[in-house]
Amino acid sequence: MATMQNLYRNPGSSITYHHDTYDYISPAKYRDTLKGKVVLITGAGRGIGKATALAFAAAGASVACLARTHSDVENVVRQIEQNGYPRAMALMEDVADSEAPGRVIKEIEATLGPVDVLVNNAGISRVSDIEHEKDIFKSWGVIEVNMRGTIGFIHAVLPSMISRKTGCIINVVSVLATISLPYFSAYSSAKAGLIRATQIMDMEFRPHGIFSYAVHPCMCADTTLAQGALNLKAYAKVEGFRQFMSEFQLSMKDTVALPADTFVALAADPDAKLMSGKYIDATQDLGEVLNEARKGPDGRIEKEGLYTLKVDTL
Repeated sequence: MATMQNLYRNPGSSITYHHDTYDYISPAKYRDTLKGKVVLITGAGRGIGKATALAFAAAGASVACLARTHSDVENVVRQIEQNGYPRAMALMEDVADSEAPGRVIKEIEATLGPVDVLVNNAGISRVSDIEHEKDIFKSWGVIEVNMRGTIGFIHAVLPSMISRKTGCIINVVSVLATISLPYFSAYSSAKAGLIRATQIMDMEFRPHGIFSYAVHPCMCADTTLAQGALNLKAYAKVEGFRQFMSEFQLSMKDTVALPADTFVALAADPDAKLMSGKYIDATQDLGEVLNEARKGPDGRIEKEGLYTLKVDTL
């Protein structure tokens, strides 16, 4: 387990790492800071998405909860209403449907108003070696949901954000895009693509007052991301696969509150804009990272090109 965790974290980092929410992103700190804002969260029915919907509601935002299972998002909206938070609505769509973003945004604007914050959380995974992946569409489906689905919703919210010169886009990525682990080729590729796309988006969107972040949420067991993801034939045949998965699962001990509260802080904290376009690890202390970002060109983040996806060469 220790070996696997060392892969996720920079052992030489001076930044504090967290497994659960902490003072800088505390819900009490951001309560009611997003009043009047409309937030769309994809994959909001369970796990991190559900926690994110509840966190944004607690911060005062009206929340549109989208997932493939209607009963899941209805339950989230019910919890929001029972807590006495602002308006929320449930939407049932598959983000891989190319027509879904247009339908969703139209319905949200008619009910809650234009979207101010988009959290692209919906995702699926595939855990398999390449040799035993006989159905290429299993892998391609991961690309479509994680990459195309995300880009589709960004395109859908963009016109309104540009016209109002405001917006926050949070793309949920993964630390697996920044390290090399076997069996996650499709998932890691999709998330790496989103990290790079977010960096380019920032170059294009920031002049319009729109800020974008690519966020690794955490390693959390309370998620349905892996349901049906494991290639059982590969799992049975490939030497070392079982041991790898055992160690991988043991490393998943972060809480869903950690990314949920981080997303709210990114949308509500004015200084978060200093990290727009960059990769953010929600397990790292955001306050400490922003302290370095405030140094601007004189700080390590800009001088060393940190929190960006790159290839170092001679």
